[in-house]
Amino acid sequence: MSLITKQPFKTLWALSVVLLYAAKAPLLGLYYIIKRPNPKWTVRQALMNRIMRAYLYHSAVVRAKTTLKLEPGSEGERFIQIAPVKDAHLKGIMDDKTIRPVTTGGTWYPSTPPKEYRGRVILHLHGGGYAVGEGRAFDGAYAGQTLTGNTAPYALFVQYRLASNPGGRFPAALQDALSAYAHLLSQGYTGSNIIVSGDSAGAHIALCFIRYLSAEKVDLPPPRALLLWSPSINFEAAKDPSVTNGSKYYATDYLNGKFYSWGATKFTEGLDLTNNTLRAYVVQTGHAFRSVSPVWICVGGSEILGPEGLRMGEELREMGSVVETHTISHAPHDVLVVGNVLGFEKEAVEAAKLAGKFVEEQGGTVHPRM
Repeated sequence: MSLITKQPFKTLWALSVVLLYAAKAPLLGLYYIIKRPNPKWTVRQALMNRIMRAYLYHSAVVRAKTTLKLEPGSEGERFIQIAPVKDAHLKGIMDDKTIRPVTTGGTWYPSTPPKEYRGRVILHLHGGGYAVGEGRAFDGAYAGQTLTGNTAPYALFVQYRLASNPGGRFPAALQDALSAYAHLLSQGYTGSNIIVSGDSAGAHIALCFIRYLSAEKVDLPPPRALLLWSPSINFEAAKDPSVTNGSKYYATDYLNGKFYSWGATKFTEGLDLTNNTLRAYVVQTGHAFRSVSPVWICVGGSEILGPEGLRMGEELREMGSVVETHTISHAPHDVLVVGNVLGFEKEAVEAAKLAGKFVEEQGGTVHPRM
């Protein structure tokens, strides 16, 4: 329970709101028997979607930040420290005068790979709107279990810098992703056996990562594939809460403008978005590129970010990228991470299996850099 131990008053306040909603659960349950936001949902799915939205909203109200630590917790030896990427790999947008690579952490799922193992691994970037999360035991266990049980045997979840903390604006998280990728290569894993994955804001980092490898002359091999789960795409638009709250899918998703704008505002703080190169990384859509690796995109059919994720896939495909998309019918945002909470466990597993199939069938396709 890392958030509770690190910021007890703020987090317990947010949790108290959740408990208040839980106390109202019988009444809400009766209401949802009669009328649900999505008629295909169960009462549990409707109720938990409402509670999840309340928790995220009030977490943003009190700014319950995640303080990152580099010491092992309950993960034990599964937690590792990752050295900063070498300056030689920092080109263009990544070579920021103020934001520099630092030592970060990562957690292996389901266990640390055997020393002799050099097969397929997933490098996963967790979600949280650039404001919360760390990919460790508290918030990464379900996604780690789902990915390693259905997509690839092992996954390294990166504890990247958050924009809600000092020194966490762009390109801090992208630098940390690059550090983690370089770390895996240094351990003997080949690019063809590394699958870069990300959910929500983590998918935005993953997309930035493949954009960087595709655009810059960096001496790093491309990964086997890119997996984007409910990707957050446009972090300029996300700064305006009304964009999120005004979506026609607002009632059938737990994302809300208060939470989404918190991380987006900090992520873009001080950035000159009139610079088209920088803008491409922040906004993504309207700045398509040809990816050096095949891209798989999964969205929920009832989520706010779904249409934008599919649009990004279309733009990448138009530029000659290998792209496959999958829509989980009637699902809200990011069931890879919260499917067990919201009641979409079956759908999360099915999607992870499809991702594994994509990696198996398409993963060898690599485009040369332009």
